Amino acid sequence: MNKIDLHALIKRTKPLHLLVVEDDEAMRKVTVTFLNTFFDNIHCAGDGVEALQVLGEEPIDMILTDINMPNMNGLEFIAKLREMNCDLPIMILSAHAEPSYFLQSIKYSVDGYLLKPFDIEQFFPLLLKIVKCLEDKKELLEYHNQLETMVAQKTKELEYRCLHEYYTDLPNAIMLHQDLEKWKCGYMLLLDMSHFSVINKEYGKAFANHVIIRTARILEKHIHKNAKLYKTESDRFAILLKESPLKEVYLYCDQIISFFDNHNIGIDDTELNITFNIGVDKIRADASDTLINCEYALDKSKELGSRHYEVFSARTTAFKDEKEAVKWLRLTRELIMEEKIEPYYQPIKDLKSGKVVKYEALARGIYKDEIVAPHFFVQQAEKLGLSTALTRLMINKSFAFFQDKTEEFSINLTERDLLEGYLIRFLTEKMKQYSIEPSRITFEILENITVTKNSKRITQKLNRLREIGFQVAIDDFGIENSNFSRLLEINIDFIKIDGIFIRDLKENEKNRMITRAIVNLAKTLGIKTVAEYVEDAEIYTLIKECGIDYAQGYFIGKPAPKLLDT
Repeated sequence: MNKIDLHALIKRTKPLHLLVVEDDEAMRKVTVTFLNTFFDNIHCAGDGVEALQVLGEEPIDMILTDINMPNMNGLEFIAKLREMNCDLPIMILSAHAEPSYFLQSIKYSVDGYLLKPFDIEQFFPLLLKIVKCLEDKKELLEYHNQLETMVAQKTKELEYRCLHEYYTDLPNAIMLHQDLEKWKCGYMLLLDMSHFSVINKEYGKAFANHVIIRTARILEKHIHKNAKLYKTESDRFAILLKESPLKEVYLYCDQIISFFDNHNIGIDDTELNITFNIGVDKIRADASDTLINCEYALDKSKELGSRHYEVFSARTTAFKDEKEAVKWLRLTRELIMEEKIEPYYQPIKDLKSGKVVKYEALARGIYKDEIVAPHFFVQQAEKLGLSTALTRLMINKSFAFFQDKTEEFSINLTERDLLEGYLIRFLTEKMKQYSIEPSRITFEILENITVTKNSKRITQKLNRLREIGFQVAIDDFGIENSNFSRLLEINIDFIKIDGIFIRDLKENEKNRMITRAIVNLAKTLGIKTVAEYVEDAEIYTLIKECGIDYAQGYFIGKPAPKLLDT
């Protein structure tokens, strides 16, 4: 090793702590004198027992040990270290060259075996190797610690970002929910910026984001001393008010609306008037209840237009009705997705023959062994986008029911059924599966869907159904948008006269005149007529006198899961 390399090595070893374990005092002094060139920190021990004591007290980096020593020899000392999971670099300095010693030193992962007398040329490479390993280990440890620090910092940043909205840096909906769980008192205000979608469309999303940020800063600056501000989704903010009487809540809502009435938001050269709707509820034990009730109150405030607020009250009829409707949204999804919708069949009688000739399949829900009327779930299915799934259920179950029977039957279709592309393909599959002839089936549609903006497409689909062999009936005819020219375009088979005319035939001469007029025109066009809501014998007699072809109602039979004769 040249002088430059030697000086470089000494510079690297000087800070290290070396433990020399040697029982021979003279030899120990000689060894330490030589090693003082390399180490400023040398610790000594006379045997393995003393060495273990030194290790417990001093920060040792490497060990140089003899083998033959009293109390605990070098190999026993090394074995004890390895049992303690001590991975310090170890050099053996011994006068013994027996193979058994070499094998044991290898077993204990000793870094080097030096023979006495001390061989410098053998020592330098070994020391260099050990120093390099120590430096690599230190570097790895520093990198690990640095990595842990970075991870901890990034974790902290992510935790913060998870709890704060990106643009405004305000606490977000997650923190709002967490705080609602803690506060347990006071009120929550849910603020919705009015007509924000117009700002988005007119000025663009980037500008709209600046509006949100500017609004957040204003709200933040003027926040109530007992309140905390949050930015939730889109154009909404939330405020939690601690321990405030209701009259203070009213006052605070008035102040928010009034402030923005008198202060425009300035972005670049544009000034905007920002208004809010506010939904309020007291903080409840279940945070979800508070959030939901604020939504109800917010929707109610919007019914009055911008710049209004509403406080939720469980006693208010409007809130009760809205909650009931939301409950039925959930139940409707369950009824349809779990196929708990069953067809109930109401008989339709031919007035000439006096026989029941067909049945209308009417949807009934089955929930907890109780029958659910369709008005609870039909409109909800439409809101959920599940009306076609409901129709599929009714078609599939009705086809399966009538496959071994001869009666005709009718099924209701919605506007969405006629506009979506599934219907013809689905009906073809089911006719093949259940061996049902299309001539046995009548599809009923409400009169109003024949005059929508999609009436041309609907007419085409209905005429396609008739080409296949199905029959078509207009349901609830006569109450709105009645247009006989549309009947000519669709080529329908039946008109079902709305019950509003049939129920009052006994008392209302005008209704009888309208009914006869509908019947006469239908006969002229070759269309059969059906009277709905035939409730008693007197109405039954009157519709026969009016010339109606078929009767349907409780007097003929109620909807049931079986046919009349089964």
